[in-house]
Amino acid sequence: MSALLEARDLSVSFPVGGGWLQPARQVPAVRGVNLALQAGEALAVVGESGSGKTTLARALLGLVPVSGGQVIFAGQDTATMPASARQAMRRQVQMVFQDPFGSLDPRLTVGGIIAEPLEIHGLGTTATRRARVAELLGLVGLPADAAARYPHQFSGGQRQRIALARALAPAPQVIIADEPLSALDVSIQSQILNLLVELRARIGLAYLMISHDLAAVHHLADRVATMYLGAVVEVAGVEEMFTRPAHPYTAGLLAAVPRLGAGKRVPGGTLPGDIPSPLAPPPGCVFHPRCAGATARCGQEVPLLRPLDAGRAVACHHPLTGAV
Repeated sequence: MSALLEARDLSVSFPVGGGWLQPARQVPAVRGVNLALQAGEALAVVGESGSGKTTLARALLGLVPVSGGQVIFAGQDTATMPASARQAMRRQVQMVFQDPFGSLDPRLTVGGIIAEPLEIHGLGTTATRRARVAELLGLVGLPADAAARYPHQFSGGQRQRIALARALAPAPQVIIADEPLSALDVSIQSQILNLLVELRARIGLAYLMISHDLAAVHHLADRVATMYLGAVVEVAGVEEMFTRPAHPYTAGLLAAVPRLGAGKRVPGGTLPGDIPSPLAPPPGCVFHPRCAGATARCGQEVPLLRPLDAGRAVACHHPLTGAV
């Protein structure tokens, strides 16, 4: 089965420093990522802050320039596809951002916000757009009269529902959700998560979810990709990832999640050290300074992302074989 949205050896770098006589240094934020999203699939990308998750999402959307590799949509390279195909991709791939208030234009009514993608892509008439707005408000659990109000009149959870309705307006195949729960109160997060699950079941959406919330990932995703310092270090099915992580970094992320024990919340562990600066990455495996199982080989040789078993790949010289 061909992928719907794919990164092939994708790299993104940003200029840092430089001056009158000295050129800026290119610092990698995403390094040689290979990742594929299938139609109707929910794929989560996890990792610490600074691991490159959001930059990857923005590169897939064309919001940041690509330094190397390709973004493929429906079998076409987005860098060379005709303008008409690029416009179609922009309609088929929509994004939901972390901050629901910052992503909504405060000058527009909710109806205007949701209808805006339809106007941009020339979809429908004024009457059909109005009907589509009412349909979408119902789909995300908001009353029809919300269309005449403004974003500041809603709670954070309601604003995220509005952002979802806007993303759904042009009937996309893919929703890229960048930390869609982290700006919300804990009591609201489960509501939005359940809405995402329901929408996927009803519409057949594919999700690429960027998240550090592993409980939400476990609830929504089919597969999980772990990123560290700009590179994907493990890809596996969600149940396999949570019960039998192969990369020590993935195991460390899971161990850090608080658990319930003896009727109370038990704090999780912590990964030793901090994520290195991309300005001075460690040699060899970039995770080796924080890895208890690192050997001399790990400090010298960069591990490649290789198949480990059916449906799983890992970039590690000494993959784990036990269970959490």
